[in-house]
Amino acid sequence: MFCDQKERGLTRRRHSKRRDLFFSLFFLPHIINTHAFECSFVLSALIKSSAKMASSAFASTSAAAFPALNTAAKTRSAGRKASSSSMRVSKMRAIQSSSTSSATEEETVEARTTTPTETTTTSSSLSKDLLPKEIGSCSKDELDAWLADIMKLPEQKMKLEYFKEEGRGLVATESIKRGEKVLEIPQEAIITVEVALKESLLREKKKLAELQEWSILATFLAETAQNLSTEDNSSNKYRFATYVKALPRSTGSVLEWPESDVRTLLAGSPSLFSALERRASVAAAIAEIRVNFPELNEKTLQWAFDILFSRLIRLESLGGNLALVPWADMLNHQPGCEAFIDLDRGSRKVCLTTDRSYEPGEQVWASYGQRPSSELLISYGFAPAVGDNPDDEYALNLQIDEEDPFASAKVNALASQNIQAFETFPLRLNGYPRQLLQYASFAMCTPDDPSKVDELCRAAFVDIQAPKSLRNGVDLARGLLASKNVLKSKGKRGAVLGGVQGEIAVREMLADVTRDALDRYANTVDKDKGLALGRMPEMPEASMWIGDASTAIKSSMRSVCAARVRVSERRILAKTDSEVRLQLRRLKSEQMNSK
Repeated sequence: MFCDQKERGLTRRRHSKRRDLFFSLFFLPHIINTHAFECSFVLSALIKSSAKMASSAFASTSAAAFPALNTAAKTRSAGRKASSSSMRVSKMRAIQSSSTSSATEEETVEARTTTPTETTTTSSSLSKDLLPKEIGSCSKDELDAWLADIMKLPEQKMKLEYFKEEGRGLVATESIKRGEKVLEIPQEAIITVEVALKESLLREKKKLAELQEWSILATFLAETAQNLSTEDNSSNKYRFATYVKALPRSTGSVLEWPESDVRTLLAGSPSLFSALERRASVAAAIAEIRVNFPELNEKTLQWAFDILFSRLIRLESLGGNLALVPWADMLNHQPGCEAFIDLDRGSRKVCLTTDRSYEPGEQVWASYGQRPSSELLISYGFAPAVGDNPDDEYALNLQIDEEDPFASAKVNALASQNIQAFETFPLRLNGYPRQLLQYASFAMCTPDDPSKVDELCRAAFVDIQAPKSLRNGVDLARGLLASKNVLKSKGKRGAVLGGVQGEIAVREMLADVTRDALDRYANTVDKDKGLALGRMPEMPEASMWIGDASTAIKSSMRSVCAARVRVSERRILAKTDSEVRLQLRRLKSEQMNSK
C-alpha cells in the first residue's frame, strides 16, 4: 500500500557496488520516505515551433506522432505557417502518449464481462493453479496473535477494518492526538534485504545476493509463499510465514490486468507506456531470478513484485534501507496527508507520526508521497475521485530531437549544466513550471554560430530556481534540478531565449502539444466523466480480506479508476491549453502595441 514519502531517489544497494540500473530505469521504486521519480516512457511526437530570436530562429509546422509498440499514432496538424521566410527550423520532441484503440472502453468492458475469450479464461485458470492457495488464508485473529506473541507488537490504538474502495485499513479504537507516535513496531519485526539474505533457505545464497534489492525481496517472498503448506509443516521454517499468509492475493495493480485492459483503459494517457514498461521489466526480472531459482514459479514471483510495489517502505533512519513492515503496511493513503512512517531512533521502533487527531471509528491515514492518480492506479490499483487529489498532474516529456543539426552540441551543453536531453515537466491545474518554457526555447533554437550553443544553454538554465511545482526537488537522476547551482540559487530563474518572440514560440508549441494530447483520448469527455462517476462495486467481506474478487468486480473497479485518471488528466490539459492560449493573445497584443 505504500510508496515514496519525503524525497525522490533511485535505489542503490549498500552491500554491492553494482548500480541497480535495471530498476532505476524501469521499476522506479515506489517506496515510503523516498520520492522515486516518475519516468514515464511514453510515445514520441515531433514538435516544430516558430519565432524569431536574437541569434536564433524558429519555424512552426505540424505535430507528427511516431508509432511505438506496434500502435498507430494519432496526430493532427497545426497548420501554422512560418512568420518569416528567413527563419530556419530547429526541432524538438514532445514525448506523449499516442496509443489509441479501435474499440471503445464500453465495448471492451462488455466483452470482458459477458464473453471472456479463451485466452483470458486460460490465463485466469493458470493463475489460480500457480499462486499458492495459502496466500490470503490467515485470519485476523491469527495475524493479531502472531503480531503480539511472535513479533512483540505492543497494544495498539487501532484495529484492522475493511473499506469498499481502499480494502484493508486501520481504524482508531481510541482518541489519537495530532503528532502522536503510533504503531511502535519492533525493528526485529520488519523484513529488509539483509533479513531476506539471512533467513532464505535457498541453496544458492551467493546467487541471491547478486540480485537487485527488489529481486532479493521478491525472491524471499515467493520462497516463503511456496513453503506455506501445512501438510509438511514447511512454513515452520520461516519466521514470516504468518505475515505472508496474511498478504492479499491481489492488489489490483497493472501487473494483474489483462494487457488488453492496459491498452484500452489507459489509451491516450501518458501512463500507458509506463504501465507496459512496468509489466515488461517485472517479466525480465522474473526471468533473471528463475535462471538460478527455477523452483520459484512465475505467478508467485509476479505476485511478490506486486506486493513490493504496493507495500515496500524506505526507512530513512535505518540508513534508507527498504523494508516490508507488517501492520504498518495496512495503513491507507489519503491525498494531502503529511503523516510519514520511519524508524524512531530512540526506541528503535517503526512509528507513524500523525498529522491530525483521530476519534474512535475514524480511519488513520499515512502518506504514500505526492503521487498523481495515474501512479496510484498503476502501483496500487486505486485512484481518488476526480478533484480529490491535489497532486494530480499530466507528465509532459520533452527531449532534444536527434535530427536537429545541433543535437550533439545541445546534449553536451545540457550535460554541462547537469540537465538531461530527456526531461519530464508536470502540468497541473494551478499551472506549469517556467522551466518547461526555458527548456523548450533552448531545444528549438538554431544559432547562427554553433559555438553559441553553450552560451545559450547557460542563459536559459544557469541559476534557475527550483519551484514547488516540480515536486520540491525531482529525483537527482532526472537531471533538471540536479545542478548544485540550481539547488543553491536564490531567486534567479534563467530565461526563455528569444525575448517576446521566444515566449510566443514556446507557448505555441505547448498549445499544440496540449491540444494534440487531448485528441488522443478514445472516449468523449462526457463519456469519461460518466464512467468516472460510476459506483464502485461492493465486495464480499471474505473477498476483501484475501484481496481477491470476481472478474466482473475487478473489471468494474479498473474501469471506474482508469476513467478517474483520464478525466483528471484531461482537466489539466484543458486548463493548460486555455491558459496558454490566453497568454499567447496577451503576448501578441503587447507585441503589436510595441511596434
